[in-house]
Parts: sequence; structure tokens; C-alpha cells
Amino acid sequence: MGSLRPVRQDHTRGLAIQTSSMRPSLTKLRRFAFLLPMSLLLTIGCSEKSMPEPALRVEPDASSRIELEVPVTDPAASETPSVAASETSAPEPRLLPKAPETLTIGDPSPGLEIAKWIKGSPVNGRLADGVHVVEFWATWCGPCLAGMPHISELQKKFDDKVTFIGVTREDEATVDKFLNSKASDGRTWNDVIEYRLAIDDRGWTNTAYMRAAGQNGIPCAFIVGRDGVVDWIGHPGRIDEPLKKIVDGDWDREAAIAEFKQQQRLKEMSAKLSQLARSSDWDGALELLDQFEKESGKSTGLTNFRLKLLQSAGRTEEASAVRSQLVDDAWDQSATLNEFAWSLVSVPNPTDLDLALKAARRASELTDDKDPGILDTVARCYYESGELDEAIRWQNLAVEKGNGNPEIDAALKRYLDEKAKADNAAETKDAPAKEAESVDGDSGEKTE
Repeated sequence: MGSLRPVRQDHTRGLAIQTSSMRPSLTKLRRFAFLLPMSLLLTIGCSEKSMPEPALRVEPDASSRIELEVPVTDPAASETPSVAASETSAPEPRLLPKAPETLTIGDPSPGLEIAKWIKGSPVNGRLADGVHVVEFWATWCGPCLAGMPHISELQKKFDDKVTFIGVTREDEATVDKFLNSKASDGRTWNDVIEYRLAIDDRGWTNTAYMRAAGQNGIPCAFIVGRDGVVDWIGHPGRIDEPLKKIVDGDWDREAAIAEFKQQQRLKEMSAKLSQLARSSDWDGALELLDQFEKESGKSTGLTNFRLKLLQSAGRTEEASAVRSQLVDDAWDQSATLNEFAWSLVSVPNPTDLDLALKAARRASELTDDKDPGILDTVARCYYESGELDEAIRWQNLAVEKGNGNPEIDAALKRYLDEKAKADNAAETKDAPAKEAESVDGDSGEKTE
């Protein structure tokens, strides 16, 4: 499996602005939005029985992510047994080390504190041998589940070069019930997931990674390099390219540190940008962005964000120029090109279809025409361009690679149904003419 794709929504006006490092799995949740490092957030309400009614924020751009506004407690400070508990025979919980207060790219990994390993053999808590991916998830988190098949594919692809570990704060009974339930393809989740799963020890690992790194949304992944240092933080849907570079020894850690710092700075100024956007002060917002870009340097993320502002402002020509720049800048980044193409074709009355197709075809070329999500994007580009036969051809390829993904299968059915309808309409239209020809032929005189 390959890159996730954006959710078919376009929420750009008057929304809070948040950064994220981004998407993959092959579902609509994986298309999750134009997963840009800078995202516009849509706040919605949600009540989950497995958590104390967290407020949810769906990121249309990193969008396969759920934002939790539930405080993470400090397990080291809150695990003193009560008097009542001490009167029972229950063993006293072991003391946990103090969790770090901050964590960023370039810092040593905090390690792991695990209450129980649910799937796979235990891993050395120091994470110092080989490359590790620590991913935070929950059974009730739709985007987390959508990405699990993709993570399983990555685990198989990298084999013993990378160790994937899914960490949840939920209890063992909840996780066991989930693993025995059915996924959309009919298999149990226990069969779908082919990497290690673990239950956090009193929230320590969540605190040491998520809270320390200022990450509020799940799923969220941390790549720990061979030297035990955090190399990357972001949405697991964006993990393919950095993970490959880290495994191959081609990762530029200093550049990653600089980019992550830039994202954190933009996050700090997001309130001001959001205020300007809500008041439709586009000039003010763009001026602030110019100032930030001058201080921090250009990046694909900032260009993405500029595009969102220009689109919201209705500045069509300027937005079109920025789109072309984005494709050029991301020419060797399959995930970014795929997300960009999907963001163009998945809205009402799409524009710049030639550019969308250019980006999607390049993304497919970079992945050897094997990524079902990208193939699905290419098909959609042809469909929106009115080339139904080409759309069907590419969607068939997506279905072949999609391992029964229901969304991809549904898209092919939709295209085929539309093709059949068009063919039937053409036959109905031609029927009177053919009937007339038949009558004329029957009434003609035979000649010797």
C-alpha cells in the first residue's frame, strides 16, 4: 500500500490553523485531506465511550488525524497507591522514571514504558538497536484504523530493518475486543495488523512522546534512528519517504530539525493567522506569511499554506501560479504530488485539471504504478476531465493493487455504471435510425 489521500472536503474559511507533519492506507480517510504540514482545522463534537468525551478536530489537511483535547496526566506523579488499595493484596505499581518535558527531532528517544505487549515480542525499552517507529493510536480512532493496513505493509516491506510499535492508553479488554472484531475486508483486526501492539504503562509513553513533543492528534508516529535519536515526527500517512531515507542512511537530520522548528513557529503564530482569515483580511494574512517566510526561509509547507489563503481569498490567478510552483517543488515527492492532485479534483467544479493529472501521473511514476491510492487519484483526474474510458482503465489498476479496499472498488463501480448508462443512452438514441434502416431494407425489391 502507499500514500493516503485527502478527505473529500474543502474547509478553508474561518477555521483555526494548526501545523502537522503529515497521510497512506487506502481509504477515504487516508486521502484525508490535502495533508499539508500546515493544516486548517474543523472543530466538531464527538463522544467516545472509550475516552472521557474528547473534543475532536478533523484536519482536512493532515486530516486523517483526530485531535484530543484531553489532558495527559503525569504518571510518575499520580501513581501513589491509596490507603484502601494498600489494604488489599494488590501489588504496588513500580515507580516510573520522570518523563521528559520536551521532545523534538534530534533529541534522544525517551524509550518505552509498557504495561503489556499485546502483539509481537517485547522490544528493548531503550530503542537503541535498529530503526523503530512508535505510533500512537486508539481503537475508536477511525483514521488510526484506516492506516493500520499500510503500516502492516511497511512492516513486511522493511522486515527486520524497522520495528513498528503501536501504543495505546486503552485497557487490555478493550484492545482484545477490538482485535477480535472484523475489519472492512472481513478479516479480524488481529489478522490485519502485522506489527507489534502494546499498552502504555499509566500513560508514561504518551506523556514522554506526545505531550513532550506538543502533539495532540492521533495517529501520530515517531521514527527513532539507529542511534536512538528521534529523526521524524508526524502523521504515519507521511512516513514512507522519510522512513526509507532513514533506513538507507540518506536522512538529513539537520534539515528535518530546521523544518520541524519552522512548523512549530508557524503553529505559535496560527492564532493571529486564524484571526486575520476569519475577518477576511487576506492581505494582512499574506503579509504575515511573507514576514514569516523571510525570517524562516521557504518550504513546501509554507507554499501549501499560501495556496490555501489565496484560494480562500478567491485570488484565482495567483493561486494557479502557486499550484504550478508546488508541483515543481515536489516533483520527486510522490505523497505530496498525490495529495496535491487529489485536492484539485475532489472539490465541486474542479479547475487546473491538466496540472492535477500531471502531478498524479508523476506520483504514480515515482511509485512504479503500484500504489492503489495514487492510481485512484489518476483515475479521478481522468474522470473529472471527461475521459471515462481512461478513468476506468486506471481504476481497474487501482482495484488490482487495492486488496479489496471498498472505497476504491466503489469508485470503479461508479465509473462502470456511468459508462453503461452512457452506452445505453447512445443505443436508445440510435435505435429509431437503425429501425428505419431495417424497414427500408425489408421493403426493397430483390434483384437477380
